[in-house]
Amino acid sequence: MEDLRLLVELQGIDARLFELRKDRERLPKLISYAGETLRQVKAELEAAQAELDQAGKEKRAAEAELQAENEHLNKLKLRTTEIKTNKEYFAHLKEIEDCQKKITKIEETELELMEKVEKAEAAALEKKGLADEEEKKFGERRIEIEGRFIAGDKEIGELTGKRLEIFPRISETTAQYYSSILVKYPESAVVEAANTSCMGCRMMIPPQMFNNVRKGESIVKCNNCRRILYYREPVAEPAK
Repeated sequence: MEDLRLLVELQGIDARLFELRKDRERLPKLISYAGETLRQVKAELEAAQAELDQAGKEKRAAEAELQAENEHLNKLKLRTTEIKTNKEYFAHLKEIEDCQKKITKIEETELELMEKVEKAEAAALEKKGLADEEEKKFGERRIEIEGRFIAGDKEIGELTGKRLEIFPRISETTAQYYSSILVKYPESAVVEAANTSCMGCRMMIPPQMFNNVRKGESIVKCNNCRRILYYREPVAEPAK
């Protein structure tokens, strides 16, 4: 009788521990889900920064090309005094004209790239602001989520302590069997027998076995699922 009473109490503790631990396994997933928006915003920030870097690279390349062409134009102008014939002179003027056209085109491209860089900078700055804001929100959500498990962790500690007190008081053979069946049924290794049925597997219990469960004089196991059975006297309804 004492073993059975302790087993029923222990099963209640183990069922609750199983529930709390399963719930705690959700913590990483909940945190990961909470950070989904942050990851998306950070990805957008990285894309905006990459676009800004590319625009800056193109602008610097245009500036370098413009500088090179301006130096080339200056050298062409300095060579003007060295030309001897009209043919060379007109060819030289054509080369200067082509160089000036190229400079004008580069300058136009440079203006477009300056505008592109400004837009990219604005976009990156906006994404940076959103990322900072979402980082703060995620930090707050994480604290909130983790806070929800503090009470559960405390309860796990308390129940584990109670379990350590109860378990050694059960006879060794019964404790060993309970531990083995608990692996298969962590929430219901010990179940009630009611209406001549096992409430674990819902299978019928032979009448004599059911009577033995009701007497509670020994540990009775379900023939089908092998759970440990106990009987709870029905509570009488108050007279009307």
